[in-house]
Amino acid sequence: MSEKSRERTENRLRRLRHTLITVFVICAALLFLNSRGIITLPRLPFDRTPRKPLSETLPEGCAQVHYIDVGQGDCSLIVADGGQTVLIDCGEREYSGRVLRYLDDLGITRLDYVLATHPHSDHMGGMSDIISSDIEIGTFIMPKVPDEYVPTTAVYEKMLTALEKKGCGVKALRTETIPLGSGTLEFYAPEYGGDNLNNYSAILRFVFGGRGFLFSGDAESEIENQVLLSGFDVSADVYKAGHHGSSTSSGALWLAAIHPDYCVIECGAGNSYGHPNREVLDTMRLFTDKILRTDIDGNIVFTTDGENLSYETENG
Repeated sequence: MSEKSRERTENRLRRLRHTLITVFVICAALLFLNSRGIITLPRLPFDRTPRKPLSETLPEGCAQVHYIDVGQGDCSLIVADGGQTVLIDCGEREYSGRVLRYLDDLGITRLDYVLATHPHSDHMGGMSDIISSDIEIGTFIMPKVPDEYVPTTAVYEKMLTALEKKGCGVKALRTETIPLGSGTLEFYAPEYGGDNLNNYSAILRFVFGGRGFLFSGDAESEIENQVLLSGFDVSADVYKAGHHGSSTSSGALWLAAIHPDYCVIECGAGNSYGHPNREVLDTMRLFTDKILRTDIDGNIVFTTDGENLSYETENG
């Protein structure tokens, strides 16, 4: 081979290597953005997480509770036996695409209630995108925060703007019971007026037949104790751990009152907060050894007919 031929071959190989590296980097970037819900890639035949519409997955006379993996944040979905739906929080804005795809996969075109448990971005950061989507929203519920503590963050302002444009009903959180299908939603509005936004978190119990599911946002021990003293019934089969399993929540007395069969912790893999706290996990294990985590199990779905209770996880 002549010197010129060898040089041409080496140049072609260099260009091929450069092209392959460029394609690899672009594909990796697209997959990362898709996983964060920032863009939506077409679903491939070998996608390991296909979901069927509710018309196929929800047995007659049953309700479901979905704990949706949004990294270091909270997002849950209640589906009652009549098809009524409640979205509780939605995670950071970077995950709004993932949440919208999840709802679309289930064939959900209406959310009867949307609850922003409290105004922190890991719970309501993506609400502006959810509200601005084509999904119909019945009533939007959020706690009332004193004027001096109302957030001025961009995501909070975007949420308010989206609500105004959407024109859906907005309701201040209050202690009350609302029917949902054959079940009920039991709300507790904390009595609090300080600067810790976690302690405005809505406490919500979904009761369906003889089964209960408890959600407490990021409410800390001060509010947990207040709820217990109020006499509000927190007993539940499934407890969505407060504040992502932080040491500030899920105290022993609180867990004893709930007496859960399952604890679900919504947190991000390798998060910088150290959630869930090891001591909290030890306390949970005094009541149950069935602790599920979105950072390990991915999406978690419970199904109940009011008597029997089963669950599935995305990661098996």
